[in-house]
Formats: sequence, C-alpha cells, structure tokens
Amino acid sequence: MRQVTIHTLRCRETEDWGADECRLEIFVDGALQPYLRKSLDNGQSWSLNRSFKFNNKVEVKLWDEDSPDPNDHLGSVQIGTNLVNNAIGTYKNYGSSYELNFSVINIPDTVNPVDEQLQSFEKSTATGVWPNIVKSELIADIKLKIANPFKIDQASTPLCGPASILFELVSRHPAKYVAICRELFETGKFTARTKIVKPSSTLLNSRVRSGVSVADWMLMATLRDTENALFPVEANSNDAVTGLTTPWEMKGWTFEILGFSNVAYESTYVYGEFEAMRKAKQIRDQGGVAFLMIHAAMLGNPDPAVGYPNHWVSYLSNLKIDEGVWYSWDSGHINFDCYSWGSKKSVNLGEGPFEDYMFGLVTGVQ
Repeated sequence: MRQVTIHTLRCRETEDWGADECRLEIFVDGALQPYLRKSLDNGQSWSLNRSFKFNNKVEVKLWDEDSPDPNDHLGSVQIGTNLVNNAIGTYKNYGSSYELNFSVINIPDTVNPVDEQLQSFEKSTATGVWPNIVKSELIADIKLKIANPFKIDQASTPLCGPASILFELVSRHPAKYVAICRELFETGKFTARTKIVKPSSTLLNSRVRSGVSVADWMLMATLRDTENALFPVEANSNDAVTGLTTPWEMKGWTFEILGFSNVAYESTYVYGEFEAMRKAKQIRDQGGVAFLMIHAAMLGNPDPAVGYPNHWVSYLSNLKIDEGVWYSWDSGHINFDCYSWGSKKSVNLGEGPFEDYMFGLVTGVQ
C-alpha cells in the first residue's frame, strides 16, 4: 500500500485577474474526498499537508470557481505508485500556472481503509445529533450494507432515487460511505463534491421510518429532503413527477456524491428506448453508472392504465436486445439485470411493454 502526502499548492500565475477561487478535488482510487477551497493570488502558497492511503492511483484536480459563470478546470495531476519525495505536478490550463508538491511512501498493508474508518467511528466520543438513532445500531447496519450492498432497500418509501445512488456509493466506495454516515450522524450534515448537504431539523428529529433500516433511512431521507434546495429545476425538463427524484436531481447526486464529472440525461418519452439501454451498457462497461427512470410495472408491479415514471433503478449487466423483424410491430425483446428494492432484478420483456415503461436514462462517467 502507498501513502501520498500533498504538501503545498503554489500559484505562479492566476487564471483570473486577481485571485483565483481554488478548489482541489482529490480522487483516491477513484473515490472523491471532501473538497478543499482557498483563494490564491500570484506568488502565494497553500499549505495542505494532507495524507491519503491508496493502492493504485490518486488524481488531484484543480478548479477555479467562477460563479455564476462555469467553473474552469485548470488541470489534473496523476499520482501513481512510484515512490517520490517532494515531487512537483503542474496545472497550466487557461493561462494559469500552479505547482502541486507531494510525496509518496510505502506503508504496511495491514489496515483496510474501510475497517479504519469503521474503527475510528466506533471510537469517536462525539454525540450524535439524530436523537432517534442509536449509534451502535447505525454502525451495525453500515457493516451489513458494506458486506452486501444489495441489502440497501427503500422498502415502501418513495426513496428509489436515493436508494440507487446509495447502492452505487456502497458498492464502489465503502470507505467514503462510512465517512459520510459518520459526518452526517455527528454533525447533522456532510460534505459532498461542491456542496454541504444539510437536512432539515424536522428530519433530524424524526423517527426512523418503519420497515427501513437505520443507515438507509438516515442517508436516503437526507438526500430526498435536500434535493429541491440544492439542485435548481431544469426548465427544459418535462419529467417533474410529484414525490419522484427528478432527472436533474439524479444528475446532481451522481456528480456530488459518486464523483462522476460527465453526467447526462436522455429522455425516452417518445422514442430511443433500446438506444438508451445500449448507452447504459456502454457507460457501465467504462466504469460509470446508469440509472433508468421507469414505471415499476417493468419489475412486475401492476400495469398502469397509462404509463408514467414512478421508479428509479440502477442498471447492472447482462443486456440482450432482440430487435425483432421489421414487418412485425413491437416484435423485439429485451433482457437485463438491475438493482432495485434490496435485490438484483432481472427484466425480461417484449419491446412494446418495455417501451411503455421506460422514460429516461441518467449516466455518469469520468
């Protein structure tokens, strides 16, 4: 195992006139860490001295935040497993010039990062701010979900969007999942990619919903409670359904929590269902995520009189598409696996019903 220590970030030349509003994003083996922010002007240095354990690589992205204008990506430094002392990585985009000073050392491969996070949480003496959540029960549930992410279950709540996000978080970045749960339990908020996610006092003081486990409820309900405030409505979307996480909110969480930089939404209200599924497979094969907005009848729930979106699932694998024959309407067929309601579901449908129940796709990839 390796440990990188990021010592300093030095500004040689800003991208803007005057100081840059710098944000560092650190991806440790693909897992995005809490962001770091500081204003820097020409000749100034930022003493960081942050250490991270990793197995394969660390990527450090530098952004100049230009709100309300789009943020400028000033570059990326890739840190591998080679042992180095006071190495320099540079950022040069948009006429800027920054230097990142870092070192990489070898450390004993004795402590699993997930176990380390859990042990630190267990030893913490901080008092939780959720009066109806018992810490020991929360940690036991976190361990259960890490052992098997398919145990994450929205049950009878309308929290399918957050459940799908949470499933991908635990499956891909369990140590980050523990860190988020701990910060949320102890402080009543947690740090996402660019935002602070803070649920209402009403939610903090509510009881855990019957039928939903404590860790699932705390995090899923927090996401649903804060969605409308964090992610502005996209005016060109026609997919706002009462109680359902919207496509722009799914895009937001894919960016903020899962750490994917390239997020997109494709509507299939009118056409393009099979094409969207091929895109889902392509993105998943590239290491990304794909969330399907469907009617739950696709998974065996009762057929609606008129199809409408009421459920999110996470596409997994095993896509098979039979286009059918050109002279026979809706003669195709589709099979694939997805995550939903605490288990892996297998979809096996004719082209017609599938098109009736499929409404959109949200993807995220680096």
